[in-house]
Amino acid sequence: MDMNNLSEYVAGRIRAGVSKAEVREELLAVGWSEEESDAAYRVGLVAYGVPVPSEGNRPALSRKSSTVDIVINFFSFILLGIVATALGTLFFQVINKYFPDALDAMSWYTEASITSTIHYSIAALVIGFPLYYFALRIWFRKFREDEGRTESRLSKWLTYLVLLIAAVTVVGDLIAVVFTLLQGEITARFFLKALTILVIAGIIFGFYYLERRKIQYHLDIPRRVFQFFGRGVIALVAVAVVLGFIAGGSPTTERNRAFDRTRVEHLSSLSNCIENYARTFGQLPPSLADLRQASQFSYCSSFMQDPETKAAYSYRVVTPSQTEGAARVGEFELCATFALASQTGTAGAPVYNGSSPIWNEHTAGKNCDIAKAQLLLPTYPGQQPGDISPSPLK
Repeated sequence: MDMNNLSEYVAGRIRAGVSKAEVREELLAVGWSEEESDAAYRVGLVAYGVPVPSEGNRPALSRKSSTVDIVINFFSFILLGIVATALGTLFFQVINKYFPDALDAMSWYTEASITSTIHYSIAALVIGFPLYYFALRIWFRKFREDEGRTESRLSKWLTYLVLLIAAVTVVGDLIAVVFTLLQGEITARFFLKALTILVIAGIIFGFYYLERRKIQYHLDIPRRVFQFFGRGVIALVAVAVVLGFIAGGSPTTERNRAFDRTRVEHLSSLSNCIENYARTFGQLPPSLADLRQASQFSYCSSFMQDPETKAAYSYRVVTPSQTEGAARVGEFELCATFALASQTGTAGAPVYNGSSPIWNEHTAGKNCDIAKAQLLLPTYPGQQPGDISPSPLK
């Protein structure tokens, strides 16, 4: 049987009301290949009277999006979430940097936390935004080149979900601003953060509103309108990244800050070691070598060197012993060379060490702080003056 006879047979089966699956099974059963069966069914449909699209009316015919289109669209929404979150977080941390809150000053970790968050947000924008931009270009190009293409139901639902979230965010943000203003509590810090949310949510809502009109309703939205949105967002992202580098510093600056934070941690831990030594033996260690030689304080040797230069920290006894009220205390000094000045203040006066780091406020270069340690020496019967043995047993 040639293809013409096969097509006539298929057309006859179609007129008889036989389904495509049954026709296909019949052809496969007698030896026709799948490709030949499909081709014959198409020719049979034409012979049955189904119209064939021409070049003139082809764009008007509807064609569903492919799996690739759906994946690209879904991927773009994931990237949108990453970019919007990173952009908002970056602006928020820049605002926190230059408009500090007095409550944030209670934590000495605030500066390091802000810097780390800024750098992570910059990384997310540098990677996520170009991918989002090109995913959108592919999405628009497919519908621009094929006006008959229709999107999937999933794409529509996701787009409208984004529009809903953006609209609710804008409304909620405006309500918060008006409420705070009426309460008389609005500050520059709050206003800038509210403005950041409003701008980001507004851009997203405006863009996808026009995208719906273009993709779903096939309205004639000039291409330059979307180009305007693209250039505006690129400028906004560029400004955010530049401000992030100014506020967070370069990689070299961050490396120096990390070394300085380690120095602060070392000096704080070393100070605690010295204080515990004084409480145990009733005197300050004459040198760091003496501290290291005490078996119960051997672990303190890991805090005695600069993490970058490996040079030993400077230590000296300022006041071996003095009486303050009912207690005897000693004063000691620890010094380290810092790469950068801290942004929380300058080195202060002698203070009790306790459990908080007192070297977190420093200038660039060598900085010294004096701390006091209580000399708690229990007195035992028969103990001679000057005997620093912690045990009454000789």
